[in-house]
Amino acid sequence: MKNVLVLLVAAFVAACSAPGPREPDRFFILDAGSVEEGKPRAGAALFVAPTSTSSFYDTQDIAYSRSPGTRAYYQFNRWTERPARGIHRQLATRLGSGGPRDALRLDTHLEEIYHDASAEPGTARITLTAELVDASSGVVLARRVFARSAPAASYDAPGAVQGFNQALAALMADVRGWADAEVQRAGPWKGGAIR
Repeated sequence: MKNVLVLLVAAFVAACSAPGPREPDRFFILDAGSVEEGKPRAGAALFVAPTSTSSFYDTQDIAYSRSPGTRAYYQFNRWTERPARGIHRQLATRLGSGGPRDALRLDTHLEEIYHDASAEPGTARITLTAELVDASSGVVLARRVFARSAPAASYDAPGAVQGFNQALAALMADVRGWADAEVQRAGPWKGGAIR
């Protein structure tokens, strides 16, 4: 009888502490918008290598910060794919010209992507390092760090995502302009050498 009473009390306590209905997960697309129309890219073929990132940002979780030097993840809000993959895909669409792997290569590293929520509604921040590399020799021809931010539409993950998409569109335009200028500055690509 004592064991039955202990079991009933344990069941009652467990039932009282059970959480209510859980908020459903929401998934967001990191999207810089459609590729801007313009003149075809001139100069060397460009191979766009996959974008690398640190392990903290190599996740589908959306990151935020409420104070300097800290990061956390939103609980029920995620990307549909890891940001580095989405950024690579969008860079390849804008810059890739089907160049061979031994041609000029664009290497990129996602330094950070987070919602700076230290003040309402916060700011979406993205930082990306890009290198233009002579793939046959491994020599870095040009390097630049790109940082873009945009205000969050609201003080939550959906609002931050709107800011991320706006910041990413500007960042993509920056990288494309820089890469096109560097490729033209490097001159025609001839059999593994920049002239």
